[in-house]
Amino acid sequence: MTKEQYIRDIVNTFFRDYTKQVTLAETGMTPEQLEPRLLKQAMLEHYEEVAAAFHRAVFPKIAEANGLSFSAVPDDITPEMMRTVCVTESLFNTMVETYRQNFFALLQGRII
Repeated sequence: MTKEQYIRDIVNTFFRDYTKQVTLAETGMTPEQLEPRLLKQAMLEHYEEVAAAFHRAVFPKIAEANGLSFSAVPDDITPEMMRTVCVTESLFNTMVETYRQNFFALLQGRII
């Protein structure tokens, strides 16, 4: 598996897991059980939390994949810090594009 594919998998897994966690808490149902409109509505209520949760979840995994280690995950992870752990612009762009694809899918009421 290439690093690009690994990053895509990390990002896709985050969105599936996060969406499942939110929808179970909000509706008692998994994303697959919800109509697109209800899935979109449930996720919109957590719109402002997605980026921070994403950074906390994927930062250490991407860092590890690139041979970097941190004694603790920083509380406030910035886009520049994400760029640093991605190591290359190509890997950073892969992460960003996969994030966008997942986020847009949620806005359409679906998961990837």
